This record gives sequence, C-alpha cells and structure tokens, in this order.
Amino acid sequence: MSSNINKKKISFFINRKFFKYITVSIILCLFVVYFYHELIKRDKLYNFIQNISEKYNYQLKNVEINSLQRINKSEVNKIINQYYSQSIFLLPLEEISNSINQLSWAKDVNLSTNFIDKLNVEIFEYKPIGLLFYNNQLFYFSKDGKIIDKFREEINESLIIFYGSQASKEAYNLLNVIIKTGTINMIKEAYYINERRWNVKLHNNILLNLSEINIEESFKNYIKLIKKINNSDIISIKSIDLRDREKAIMSFK
Repeated sequence: MSSNINKKKISFFINRKFFKYITVSIILCLFVVYFYHELIKRDKLYNFIQNISEKYNYQLKNVEINSLQRINKSEVNKIINQYYSQSIFLLPLEEISNSINQLSWAKDVNLSTNFIDKLNVEIFEYKPIGLLFYNNQLFYFSKDGKIIDKFREEINESLIIFYGSQASKEAYNLLNVIIKTGTINMIKEAYYINERRWNVKLHNNILLNLSEINIEESFKNYIKLIKKINNSDIISIKSIDLRDREKAIMSFK
C-alpha cells in the first residue's frame, strides 16, 4: 500500500515537473518568436536604424550632382529633397534612381554614398544627334531613335532636321556616312523618302537626291561635281539627282 502511494507521489512529481518544464519552454519560445518578429519588422528595424543614425549624425545632409548640360539640377534636387535627414543607411537608392531616370534627358544614373552624410549623384544624359519634325514640332532624338524632348530655341546648336515617320530610327546610319564624307556642316535637312532612301537639303538650299544603295558614293560625286562649278552658278541650282552613279542630273531655279 505504501509502495503504491510512493509511486503515485513520484508520478505526480514527475508530471508536475514535466508540465512546468513544458510551460516554461512554451513561454520562452513565444518570447523569442515575439521579439524576433518585432526585431525584423521593417518599421521597427527602420525606426531603430533611423534613431541610431540621428544620434550619431549618419543622416543625409549633402548631395553632390555631376555637371549637367540639359537637366536642371533643381529638378534633381526636387526629387532628393524629401530624403534629407534620413539615415544614410536607409536611403532608397533604387527608388531615387528610378525617379531621376524619369527625367527626359536622363539616360542612366549612378548613386553612391560615403556612408556618413553625403549622396553622390552621377547622371548620364542623352546626346541628341538630330531634330525630328513631327506634328509640326521639333523634337531632339538620340542615336537609337528615341525621342528625348521638345526642341528649345534658347539652346544654340546646329543639328540636322529630319523629316519622315521613321527618320529618327534610320538617321544614325545616314549621319555616319555624312561624317565619313566630311559633309556634316553642309547639310541642314534630311528627308526619308518612302522609308527607303534619303534626300538632303544643304545650307546653300540645293536639294540632293541620294542613292538608295550607296549614299557615300552620292556624296563623293556631289563633292567632285561642285568643285567644277563656278560659285556664281551654284546659287542657281535647285536640285541635283545623284541616284545614278554614272551621271548627275541638275535642275535650276
């Protein structure tokens, strides 16, 4: 009888101890899980880093932007202003970069920090290769045919004006030939005819009908021809058809 009572006491003691162990373990697990999740919560972690950064002055206070030709720095500063005093470690660089890339002249953006208080902004701008006449307006476009922005008269630059719905996409190939033949300063307008070939108007107002097959040869033939003509006679020329490599057909005003 006594033996049975002792067994019951031992069993009760073990069960009680086991229950206590399980209870404590569960509480500890809940405690760890709770604080783990609290720590990794973005807002909690964000606030923690921000508070530490404020305490030790690791906040955005200075912005350095590389020299720009087309983009006004005030446009860039307007995007970045909202991030001043933010922890230098919490700056959303991708978000800032995407916002700057929305500016019409921005081709690419590199951002970096000194991990103290400064953000370096390096913007690569599009370089226009010509002006496209479209819907009675002029637009800058890049070598890949991308329309960049509307033409601004206050910027004094000599760019060829291109006409034709697909002209901006084919202009780069034409310009390569123009540069190669040294005629870049002669040309003021280029017309993409039937999306197959080019006519170009020179600054002396002569219209050249270029070959569809060999544009370079057309320009070379023009240069040879014009050297044989007196300056007084050049002003009376309206157009020169250079599509036939064997001959040039001139029309006069």
